[in-house]
Amino acid sequence: MSGTAFLACGAVAIDTKTLVDRHGWDADVHGISSDLHMTPLDIAPAVEAKLQDLLPRYECVIVVYGDCGTGGRLDEVLSRYPAARPAGFHCFQWYAGDLYRRFDDEIGIYFLTDWLVQNWDRAVIHSLGLDRFPWLKDTYFQHISRILFVRQHPDPVREAKAIEIAAWMERPIEIHDLGIEPLDRLLTPLMEDIDVRS
Repeated sequence: MSGTAFLACGAVAIDTKTLVDRHGWDADVHGISSDLHMTPLDIAPAVEAKLQDLLPRYECVIVVYGDCGTGGRLDEVLSRYPAARPAGFHCFQWYAGDLYRRFDDEIGIYFLTDWLVQNWDRAVIHSLGLDRFPWLKDTYFQHISRILFVRQHPDPVREAKAIEIAAWMERPIEIHDLGIEPLDRLLTPLMEDIDVRS
């Protein structure tokens, strides 16, 4: 039986693998489709199916998934297995680190991550039907006051796309280079806890 498996949402899987390699953790990374965000009630059953597949081969699984609209159903699943997940509701909360506190005072903030910028057309425009029903834009985004792009990996093409998204939403944008350190600060204690229990 191997050490630890990270079961990571596709939106954070690459950065999770980067942290595993950086720290030299005895862990493998397994992905699960980020498309489940469009049907959040399917997240917990999909994670449970993957847990049942992984746990015969691993001592512990760290599920790198926020609640992501499951309404606590994901945590109910995890309570039945030797599995844990980082605290937080969404991956953009993880990536935003302390900046997420601004959401307490300004609920109209819309967070972008590298993954969301890169997958905007598929994950937002197409999934929300805005390519077919463009008049729904105001319905979805009318209460947005500003956009915070919490950037993991600076890239001029992604930056241009983020600015284009902000212009399309007609909202101001702030770009914050936070890297993957906020995610690191969440995953490292989980791995340290496993090491203590081993």
